[in-house]
Amino acid sequence: MNVKILFIFLIGGLILLNEQIIVNALPASLLERQVDYTLGTWNIVGDSGVSGMHAVLIAPRKVIFIDRLEQNHLKRPDGLAAISSEYDLDTNQARPLTVYTNTFCSAGSFLANGTLIEAGGSGGDKINYRDGLQTLRIYDQNIGDWIELEGILPSNRWYPTMITLPNGNIMIIGGSTGSTGVNKPEINNPTFTIYPPPNGVMQDYNLDFLTTTLPYNLYPMVHLIPNYEGKTLIFIFASQQGIAYDLGTGQIVTTYPNLPGGFRSYPLTGTSIMLPLSPTDNYNPTIMICGGNKAQEITSISEANCGRLELTTANAAWEMDNFGGTPRVMPDATYLVDGSILFVNGGGSGFAGLHKGKGANSLFVANDPVLFPYLYDPFAKTYKALASSTIPRMYHSVSTLLPDGTVLIAGSNPSNEVTLDIKFPTEYRVEIYTPPYLYTNTPRPNIISLQSLPINQQRIKVFYDQTITLVVQIKSTDPSLKAAIIHHGFVTHSTNMNQRYVYLEIENFFIDTSTADQYIVNVKLPPNPTIIAPGPHYIYVFNYDSPCVSGVDVLLNAQ
Repeated sequence: MNVKILFIFLIGGLILLNEQIIVNALPASLLERQVDYTLGTWNIVGDSGVSGMHAVLIAPRKVIFIDRLEQNHLKRPDGLAAISSEYDLDTNQARPLTVYTNTFCSAGSFLANGTLIEAGGSGGDKINYRDGLQTLRIYDQNIGDWIELEGILPSNRWYPTMITLPNGNIMIIGGSTGSTGVNKPEINNPTFTIYPPPNGVMQDYNLDFLTTTLPYNLYPMVHLIPNYEGKTLIFIFASQQGIAYDLGTGQIVTTYPNLPGGFRSYPLTGTSIMLPLSPTDNYNPTIMICGGNKAQEITSISEANCGRLELTTANAAWEMDNFGGTPRVMPDATYLVDGSILFVNGGGSGFAGLHKGKGANSLFVANDPVLFPYLYDPFAKTYKALASSTIPRMYHSVSTLLPDGTVLIAGSNPSNEVTLDIKFPTEYRVEIYTPPYLYTNTPRPNIISLQSLPINQQRIKVFYDQTITLVVQIKSTDPSLKAAIIHHGFVTHSTNMNQRYVYLEIENFFIDTSTADQYIVNVKLPPNPTIIAPGPHYIYVFNYDSPCVSGVDVLLNAQ
């Protein structure tokens, strides 16, 4: 009996062991089969050190995060909490940067020489961190840290927008003179200033449009309008209204029809993006604005619509769609290398703002996080729902394209201080979203050199209307190549300042007979700085929709 029982036990044990081995061996292949790579994939790769309220690609493999005055766990050498970090995309490590003024809800843009300028913010703590409302910050790449010019702005700016102008200077526009849940006449700042100042003295210039759009006019949406007349024409949008402003004359030259639906500016935050520009239609500009809300109420369902408007077409009207069918407030819009657009982050209800109360009694003003992005095809005008993240990205989240064709997602912090034990905590996890175009069997181009210089060892200087030569390796006998120049922008609060995509004309490409699988590609750059402003950009080549291994870091200027 004992032997029989033992025999049965052993047999059973062997069967169970064998089943256990099968179970443990199969999940990897089963999971691989369950992953639909046509929807892309998400990976948590690191810790930003500071919450990613603002983000900017500063070099091919480095991103700068900027937070606000709060007790982040990343410490500076002096022991104080860092409020800015440099994130290394190769090591996934964050290095603290030294900022002594409060960067809360500030803005950023690049000068023509490639220098990152950051401006505005909020009040200090009167102990270790000073007032940032009139501070202008310069990121010095030689020392790898910030230089702060305190009190240089002529007026306080919280929630301003910045844009690089065709002459390479920067326009700092709008905002309020102090922090607020919604703008008010007594703190509204309906002006802009230019840096560096044309006459040597920083001064504000009135812009009445930012008075008529109260109270929803913070972080106004601002984009350069391409033209061949040498004019500095700027599309400015706030609330539901948009204008074309001639900076040279100081006049509104076009008042566009109101965008149907709800409001699109903070705290009913939507997002805007200029659709990819192309030489095939003379860089005809079309703006797209998506998301927002109709009311500043916690239970109000977000807007599930977008509007497209051709800015230089006479009597243009908004062309509306349903934003893929999903309501979203606080969305981010990010170009992908092939010219498609990723709409990501945000919530299905409520509005942008900090939660009320503490702990279990916290009341969040935005809810129903939208965990999946949409892939938008601007030519077919179609949306495709993609794979979901597991991390809600609510107020104070960011998204930016990386030179390898992936997208970095970070941030989310709807609290007035670092808070980890609530529904939507202060978020430090950095994610990389890998789009479907990186999972195809289409060979990826590998750019070896530009103008005979190896790529991404330094910014390569290029010029408007120049034909440049790239050496590209690609294991294909019949490649179909396209090229583009992209400015990745400075992103915060669903506003990606200066983000720009321009298709480039490929004048010629042919086999390099000296090396196997290698091609010589001649590409024509845009003719003038209204099409894409001077400064640091990335040049890409893609095969069908498969992006190159890395974009090329260039500095574009007039010759």
